[in-house]
Amino acid sequence: YQSADPTRNLMDNFEFEVLPGWQDAQPPVKAAFAGAAKMNRLTVGPMPDLSDVEGESRWSQLAAWCLREGISPASRKRMMWDILTAFFVLWDLVTIPTQFLELPHSTFDTLMNWLVAIFWTSDIFATLATGVVLPDGTVVLALPQIARCYGRSWMLPDVALSLSAWGDIFVGASHGVRFLPFFRVVRMLRLARLARLQVVLNSLMDTNSVMLNLVISFVKSICGIILLVHIIACIWIGIGRLDEVSWVFREELFDAGSSMQYSIAFHWSLTQFTGAYADPWSKKTRLERLFATFSLLFGFLMASCFVSNITSLMTQISIVANHQSHQLKVLSRYLQAHNISKRLSERLQRNVQHALRIQAGGTPEHEIKVLKLVTEPLMKELHFELYAPVLKVHPLFRWMADEDPSSLRSICHTAITEIIVFEADVIFCPGEVSSSPCMLFVLSGVQQYIQSADDSDILDLDGTMPGTEVRPGEWLCEHFLWTKWIYQGMLLAKTQSRFLAVTARRFQDILCNTKSKLPTYATQFVAALNSDMESTSDLGSSVDSEGMVSKLCGGGVRRPSFLRQRRTAITSIAMPPSSEHTTSVVPM
Repeated sequence: YQSADPTRNLMDNFEFEVLPGWQDAQPPVKAAFAGAAKMNRLTVGPMPDLSDVEGESRWSQLAAWCLREGISPASRKRMMWDILTAFFVLWDLVTIPTQFLELPHSTFDTLMNWLVAIFWTSDIFATLATGVVLPDGTVVLALPQIARCYGRSWMLPDVALSLSAWGDIFVGASHGVRFLPFFRVVRMLRLARLARLQVVLNSLMDTNSVMLNLVISFVKSICGIILLVHIIACIWIGIGRLDEVSWVFREELFDAGSSMQYSIAFHWSLTQFTGAYADPWSKKTRLERLFATFSLLFGFLMASCFVSNITSLMTQISIVANHQSHQLKVLSRYLQAHNISKRLSERLQRNVQHALRIQAGGTPEHEIKVLKLVTEPLMKELHFELYAPVLKVHPLFRWMADEDPSSLRSICHTAITEIIVFEADVIFCPGEVSSSPCMLFVLSGVQQYIQSADDSDILDLDGTMPGTEVRPGEWLCEHFLWTKWIYQGMLLAKTQSRFLAVTARRFQDILCNTKSKLPTYATQFVAALNSDMESTSDLGSSVDSEGMVSKLCGGGVRRPSFLRQRRTAITSIAMPPSSEHTTSVVPM
C-alpha cells in the first residue's frame, strides 16, 4: 500500500493547521456585523397603499410614483420590444414609399395601419418606463429622470409621428382625395425613424464573435443600399405621375401597371448609385431634372461610402483569417525545427486551433482597452455581476453575499481568474504542490477525478476510467483557502473545460483583516480534515459546507461528512465566453 500511493505516506504523520492569517484574524464584532447585515438587506420595496389614509392628496400619489423605477434597458422584456420596434420601422420603410404607386387599398392595409398607430403610441409609454444609459455608463431607472431625458431627445418627434399615424387613419379615410398630398408628405416624415433603426439593430445584433460581427455589418450595408434604392424608385414613380408630360405618360407606361413602372424606376434608381448616368428619356420636366440631379449626387456619395465600408469590412475579415493562419504556420515551423514528435505536434496544433476559435468567439477583458477608462467602482460592479452567480453555488459564498457583500465584491474584482484546459490535459497530480494555489469552480466541460495512485496510470477516455466525474456547478480544492494543501488525486479533462479560480493568496489578503466569522469556518474545515486523514479528497461537498455555514448562522450542529465525497447535484452555471477576467490556458 505504501509503495502504491506515496501521497498517503506523506500524510501518515501529518496534521493540517489553519493558516496563520486566519489564526491572527480579529474576532467578529457582533453589533457591527449585525448592523452591516441589516443595512445590506435594506432595499426599496413597493410603496405602501395609502388609499385608506384620510386626507391623502395627489401630491402623495405623485411622490409615490417618483420613487418607482423603470425596467432595465438590458432586460429581456426590452429586448423583445426592440425586436418589435425593428419590425415596424422596417415595415414603414418598405410600405410608406409605395404610396406613390397608388396600390389598391385592402383590409390587410387597414389592419396594419391600426397596428402601426397602436404600437408607436405604446412605444412612447414603453420608452418612458425604460431606463436610460447616460454617457458615463450610469443607468438611470428613476421615472422622473427617464421622462426628463426622453423629453430632451425623441419625445416630441415620437408624439408628432404617432399623431400623424392616427391622422392617417381617421382624417385620411374621410377626406382621402382632398388631403392626399399633405398626408403623403407626413408619411414620408415618418421615415425619420431610420435613425432609430440603427440603434436598435446595434443592440440586437451585437455578438461575441468578431467574424460574425463583420458579416452582419456587411449584410446591413447591402440591405441599407437596397432600401435607399427602393425609396428613390417610389418617389421617381410619384414624380412621373404628376402630369401628362412626365416620364410615365411620355413612355406610355401609365396603363402598363404598377409592377412594370416599379421595375423601370428601380433600375433607374440603381443606376444613380453606380455613377453611370444612364437615362433613356432626353426630355424631362424641371422637377424631374432637379430630382434626377439630386439622386445622382446623393447616389454617388452613398455609393462611395458603401464601397469604402465594404472594402474596410473585407480587409478586416482578411486580416483576422491571415493572422490565425500565420500563427499556425509559425507554430508548425517551431515544432519542426525542434524535432517534436508527430503525435505531440498534432495535439499542440489542435489545441491552438481550438484556442483560436474560442478567442474568436469572445474578446478577453484585458484586450478591451476602453475598460481601462472605466472607474474602479464600476469595474467592481461588472466583475460582481459576472462572477458572483458562479461563486454562490458554494454555501459559504452564498452566505457572504447576504452578510458581507462588500468583501464578496472585492473577491470578484481582484481574486478571480479563468482557466481553460483541453481534452486529455492533466490539471493536477497527486502529491503536487501548487505554485499558485486556487479554489476551482467548474464552468463547463467534464473532468475525471482519480483518487488512487494505481488508477492514475489509466488515461483511456472511453468512459471506463475509474474515479469520480466532475461536472459544471461543482468545485475543488477549497482547502487552499484555509490550510497548506497537497493535491490528493489527479484531475484529468475528458472534454474541453473552463474553470473559475479563486486565488488563495488574494482571498486571504482581502478577508484575513476583516471582522468576520470566517476564522470559525476555517477552524471547522481544518478540524474536519484532521478527523479522518485516510479519506481526504480534493473534491468539494455542498452537504458539509452547508453544515459548517449553518454553525456560523447559529443553526444546529451537524457532524461534517466532508471526507466521504458526498455531493449534491448543483444546477450548472454557464458564463459567456466574452466575460474572461484573466484567462489562462496552462494547466495548474
